[in-house]
Amino acid sequence: MTSDTPDQPDDQQASRGVQIANQIIDFANKQLESGDNPEAIASGMRHAAANFSAFAFFGIEELPKDPNAMVDEFIDFFEHYLGVHKPKDAPIDSLAQLIERAKNDF
Repeated sequence: MTSDTPDQPDDQQASRGVQIANQIIDFANKQLESGDNPEAIASGMRHAAANFSAFAFFGIEELPKDPNAMVDEFIDFFEHYLGVHKPKDAPIDSLAQLIERAKNDF
């Protein structure tokens, strides 16, 4: 387990990973601004991530090598960002809307 100090190599690597991720997000945002479809951008990013992750996997010196660790990391990030980007429920404007919503929930 690593400490929370920035002097630790794992922390520096994670920090650099966040910097690279932000650069990739900037690129994706520019693609959006130029009119590209967000689903196409996301597909391209997943494709590139899988390709480069497979390449990096064979450079890992730690044993045992387990590709599931990379997959689990992706799932953790994806679940986190699903929560971040989930649209907020619109506020209920009236008692009638609240009652109607309650009826639909049952």
